[in-house]
Amino acid sequence: MILIDLINSISPISKEAQVDLQNMLVPRFVQKGTMLLTQGEVCAHLHFLEFGFAHQFEWKKKQKQSNYFWEQHSFIAHSVSFLTQTPCLENIEILADSKILSISYEDLQKMYALYPEFNVFGRLMVEKYFVELANVGALIKIKPAHKRYEKLFAERPQLFQQASLGQIASYLNVSIETLSRIRGA
Repeated sequence: MILIDLINSISPISKEAQVDLQNMLVPRFVQKGTMLLTQGEVCAHLHFLEFGFAHQFEWKKKQKQSNYFWEQHSFIAHSVSFLTQTPCLENIEILADSKILSISYEDLQKMYALYPEFNVFGRLMVEKYFVELANVGALIKIKPAHKRYEKLFAERPQLFQQASLGQIASYLNVSIETLSRIRGA
């Protein structure tokens, strides 16, 4: 299983933990356009994106403002809502037909309680996500816009194959016209 292999490559867990985790995971195929989470809901599940593509967005002036993307082998959740079990302020949408493995907040807490080695993996994933979010915040501060584009393209070129121009433009906080000019230069 891809997820177990990933976990073990980062911080090995016991065979018992692997079995319990597999029993708690709920696999499902999700079609493009499916909302995994909408504003105001509590994020009750952590999802592993076995394959597919998703983004987190908020509505601004009746337009979707993308503020995070997930690609295959990523963990999907609204971090604040999931960790605090409070309503979220953004939405999570599947952008390509996907397969996800989901675990509830309660079952994840059981895994942490039963298997101390699983805590190490959880901490490392939270640290990785924290760094990624800091990098996203830093990206938006880069001026001028073409430098933001160049940095994003250098760091995540596959994003340009999966996201629409509109989604990339909103993520970079530029208009579609500005993004087109940058790409044409």
